[in-house]
Amino acid sequence: MPIIQLHPAGAGFGFTERATRRATVTAEELQQRLVALQALAVLDTPPEEGLDALTRLAANVFDMPIALVSLIDGERLWFKAAYGLEATAADSSHSFCCENANAKTVLEVGSARLDTRFAKNDMVTGPLAIQYYAGAPIFYRGVAIGTVCVLDYVPRKASRHALYALEEMATIASVLLRAPCRRIYAP
Repeated sequence: MPIIQLHPAGAGFGFTERATRRATVTAEELQQRLVALQALAVLDTPPEEGLDALTRLAANVFDMPIALVSLIDGERLWFKAAYGLEATAADSSHSFCCENANAKTVLEVGSARLDTRFAKNDMVTGPLAIQYYAGAPIFYRGVAIGTVCVLDYVPRKASRHALYALEEMATIASVLLRAPCRRIYAP
């Protein structure tokens, strides 16, 4: 899977600027995402040890203050697991995770304030003042339903190996969300 790295020119990351157009997603794809999430019966369920451990692992591998397993439920971005963030949900409009899932590939944003797609994101403009994002989509039945991601308060650049590790973590999240033992606790 290709990695999209977005480090605006002059940001000091040594990359040339790439296009910052939003990834497009059809109404049918959005509907498929909701159907997939309903089939998993995971929305608004209690925390799960495996996914919580995965966010701690992601935060440690990247040395980041925040790591999330997010699921996109229409206009809501719901955090199934969160490390370093008290919030359990956010608006999906202008969100890193929604853009990441729509792009269906690993996404790295080195300096969020310089990326027009995220300039209005509350996590960038609000008290959190997030500057860095890296995420990998979580797939279920071929549909991107959310992401495993890490966030930081300062601009940065991850190694290619770390980004591949993030992609593997998203695969692990998908397996954990589908695990048969999970269904025992589902409502």
